[in-house]
Amino acid sequence: MRDGSAFEQTRCDEVRTTNSRNIVIFCGNGAPPSTAEAVEAIADAHPDWRILIVQGAGRRKRAWPYVKGKVRRLRREPVSYPLELLCKFMGKIHLARRHHVGGNVVLPQLCDFDRRNVSYYTADCIHEEEVLKAVREFRPWLAISLGAPILKPCLFQIPELGTINVHKSYLPDYRGMPPGFWELYDGTDGTGVSIHWVAKGLDTGEIVEQVHVAIPPYTMPGGIGPQLDEAAIPLLLSVLTQLDSGKLPRVAQGQPETPTRSRPPSILSHRVRRRLASKRSPILGLHGWVRRLAKACLQAAYVHLWARIRNLYRRFRGTAHVTFLLYHRVDDSYLDDVTVGIDQFRNQVRLLRDHYDVLDMEEFLGAAHRARKRPAVVITFDDGYESAHLAARLLRRERLPATFFICTRIVGSDAAFPHDTQKLGRRVPALSWDQIQEISRWGFHIGVHTASHANIAKIPFEEAKVEIETAINDAIDRLGHKGPETWFAYPHGKRDDITPEVRAALPELGVRYCFSAYGGINAPHFDALDIRRQGVDWKYSLLALRAVAEGWRVR
Repeated sequence: MRDGSAFEQTRCDEVRTTNSRNIVIFCGNGAPPSTAEAVEAIADAHPDWRILIVQGAGRRKRAWPYVKGKVRRLRREPVSYPLELLCKFMGKIHLARRHHVGGNVVLPQLCDFDRRNVSYYTADCIHEEEVLKAVREFRPWLAISLGAPILKPCLFQIPELGTINVHKSYLPDYRGMPPGFWELYDGTDGTGVSIHWVAKGLDTGEIVEQVHVAIPPYTMPGGIGPQLDEAAIPLLLSVLTQLDSGKLPRVAQGQPETPTRSRPPSILSHRVRRRLASKRSPILGLHGWVRRLAKACLQAAYVHLWARIRNLYRRFRGTAHVTFLLYHRVDDSYLDDVTVGIDQFRNQVRLLRDHYDVLDMEEFLGAAHRARKRPAVVITFDDGYESAHLAARLLRRERLPATFFICTRIVGSDAAFPHDTQKLGRRVPALSWDQIQEISRWGFHIGVHTASHANIAKIPFEEAKVEIETAINDAIDRLGHKGPETWFAYPHGKRDDITPEVRAALPELGVRYCFSAYGGINAPHFDALDIRRQGVDWKYSLLALRAVAEGWRVR
């Protein structure tokens, strides 16, 4: 079904098998990216199942109930609601200049899934008689509610097993919405994801399965949602496996200790955000605040005055620069020089998308020594921390490319990165090879960062060669020969962290491009064995990030 047209029965019949199941996905207007990610995960995990997406478009036939709802909210929030409307209006009239985004990192839209076992149906209201009839004809085994409006029994009782809902809190507490916000408001140390059977009442059905999610100490409201999204998909796939095997878990919910809540007023959201942001701000005296203000003024002048004049000059000469940004961890558990916050990272990638050409690594390397008219950025990650999977998910939602340089003998194992044991005294989890392969399938590139994060300037030359050769061979064995394994970022990345002898031997080892981490920009005529990158950490404001992207030197 597509846009209310006839059901694509023939398309679904092509994938019917003896083990096929008919699954209906209910979702509402403006479904978040997590809905498409969940559909994609189910379709890939069960290619023989037939999936029908039923989306309510949210168009209203009568205006009066809509107006009454707005008036009711205005009476409840006489100050914050008008401010919220004003911010939305200002956002709509701000027409950002279109910038180039390279690569093939694309998250499918619900209506454009390129899967033989996925069909799509949309209607003004998912409770219309046409929708009910179409769902009955589909003969669903199970339905899944992913951000759908409140379902009525005439719809959620149609499937053979019933309907399950993915709710992002640890039920029975924190029923309602938005995910994770009220836990942050109350100052709890944990939340979770619950999958329950849909019944009358909001989020009151029997529990199928739950997973607890700890709230890191520096989490912001915009960072808790992606963490819950990351936990929800494995849980949903686990539940589907149980149901497919004949298990029907049903655990009654207890009495909640918190009230059912809805979207908070914008003033309250701002207050919570300010309270949580204070945890991420260092304590500064008068001298510190004066120094910070002076630096911000200099950066603002650099970005908005000097850089604009310089970029105009370089545009005519075709000598615009490319800045490589280097990330390690996207995590709310740490405040150190290799970590940025989840909400911070999401805001940064949106800033880069709106103000710069974001290049795919292959695009940058393929355009070597060619004239460039506009400044651009390339996003890279080093080491291979587990949080890089969440970062890749956020980048994919914005359709931005990136390259991940991994230590091939640390990822997929219980080994720790040496600098974590030295600074933190413990191991920070690394990516699994399954996660790395998924990141690669999403369209991101995987380069190498030695086998065990050895400082190749402080070990014998032969050992350094083995570290690099082992990493390249591991990448080829795990991912196949695709080219990016010849891209090498050496650990620590300072000028003296690689010797001239090792750098000269890189072509013999199969390395075509070598990446550092001591800052600077790359002109069109760059050195292939010394591509410069600038590290980013939690201290970077959006203004500071723009300054760095424009060539501001960080010492």
